[in-house]
Amino acid sequence: MSSFIEAKKAISKELNEVEVILKNIGKDISSDSTEEVFKYFFKVPGKYLRPSLVILSAKAIKPEMTAEERIQLINLCVAIELIHSASLVHDDIIDNDLFRRGQKTLNNIFGRKVAVLAGDAFYAKAFSILLKLQTKDAEEVITEVIEKMCIAEIEQAQNYEISKQDYLNIIEGKTASFMAACCKLGAKTVKGKEEEITALENYGLNLGMVYQIIDDCIDGDPSASNNITALNAKEFALKAKEEIEDLEPSIYKDCLNGLLNYVIESSNRKIKND
Repeated sequence: MSSFIEAKKAISKELNEVEVILKNIGKDISSDSTEEVFKYFFKVPGKYLRPSLVILSAKAIKPEMTAEERIQLINLCVAIELIHSASLVHDDIIDNDLFRRGQKTLNNIFGRKVAVLAGDAFYAKAFSILLKLQTKDAEEVITEVIEKMCIAEIEQAQNYEISKQDYLNIIEGKTASFMAACCKLGAKTVKGKEEEITALENYGLNLGMVYQIIDDCIDGDPSASNNITALNAKEFALKAKEEIEDLEPSIYKDCLNGLLNYVIESSNRKIKND
């Protein structure tokens, strides 16, 4: 079964194109100092999990895309990664983190004010891309995601003792809803059938729940340890697999299942089930 590395290999051409665009994203900005900030952040690439979900979802439905669909898909991935990057920059400021991806954070290098503005610029750039996509509701879907992410983070910051349902609602808002949107928009880009789009959206939602539960358990997050276990994550993983059972067999469908296995296996390596 495919691992995350194998999944990325299956879509390496598309991910490489996304990376090239991101590394040069600041070149169309007139200010040299602003370009420096953009260039610095994207010098070290992330895992590209969210763009991977976009591409794999599209290819699970339509392995051979038209040239126009492929262009739309790449641009969507760039916008998605910009949105994710903006949230990371703002998280680093809030948490006063000094390092990310093995290099100093923007707030560490350029100061908090510049970092805040850079995160805002990432959002603005992302929406300028989304507005030009043929998937006309892409900006609406992502706007709803950002709203959910912000509300979930506020809820988490203001509530120190939360119930299991509160915890699940928070991680759905701050992580799972974004992954669901990635899968949904990937499927819509290649004009998937309604049932295919829904299946992939639900897959992404459940994958996001798995991902955040495992991440919180590994980090020893008290909100997680008081409410949830790695066994609960496996229940969401099973739901995710069930959602895409009816998709046509393909390497891309295998890779989507492989992502689930990769996340679950990371918990087996690092934490014990309760």
